[in-house]
Amino acid sequence: MGDIHEQEESSQVWLISFTDVMALMLTFFVLLFSMTEPAKQDWSEVTSALHSEFNKFYGSFQTLGPQDTINISRMNFNQALNIDYLESLLASANAQSRFLDNVTLNKMGDRLVISLPRELLFEPGQASVKEDGTRALYALGGTLSRVRNQIEIVGHADPRPVSEGNRYDSNWELSLARAASVAGILETVGYDKDLIIRGSSSGRYEDLADIGDEERRLDLSRRVDIVVLSHDGRRQKIFDETTP
Repeated sequence: MGDIHEQEESSQVWLISFTDVMALMLTFFVLLFSMTEPAKQDWSEVTSALHSEFNKFYGSFQTLGPQDTINISRMNFNQALNIDYLESLLASANAQSRFLDNVTLNKMGDRLVISLPRELLFEPGQASVKEDGTRALYALGGTLSRVRNQIEIVGHADPRPVSEGNRYDSNWELSLARAASVAGILETVGYDKDLIIRGSSSGRYEDLADIGDEERRLDLSRRVDIVVLSHDGRRQKIFDETTP
């Protein structure tokens, strides 16, 4: 019996030596790793891959909770932005650009109306955007190009007949051409979603009835409105497809 017990003990001695060797090898490799300096490019690729995977699953949580400041880079642009929040973003942009001093923001129900006066954008009777108007649209386009909200461009005109010899036969044609010019610049800036363009002629002149100064009222009626809707423009299903 004694011989058998001694044989069992001696048959397990190699495990101790093997464990010691593995521990020494692990220590050796850790030491080698600590002494090496990884290639900067390889390390950047690893961190970029980890960041991409993290955002795929947890990126939406970054937009939750209160924010100390309004920062457009923190927003999730895969859906239409809240109109109140977008108004705050644009108000901040207006305050930072002198070209937006005469641009007004008005929240009207489920939409935000950005009104640009004629004197900022166009010469009288013309539809080509002036240099200052282009700069103003570039300042606005930096924000608008990054949101998914549906946008409409609405041109307006005063009720006075167009001047004789004008290239546009009616106020409607002039207001539509001005809306198209503004839309073209927004697309140049980077807004790549569908834009709805409307010419309202003098149809909204009556909305300014509370303005007593007639000249001021006429000036405000010659404007272009950028109307930002609360949705992204995708059609909603009224009936379920399975309904017979």
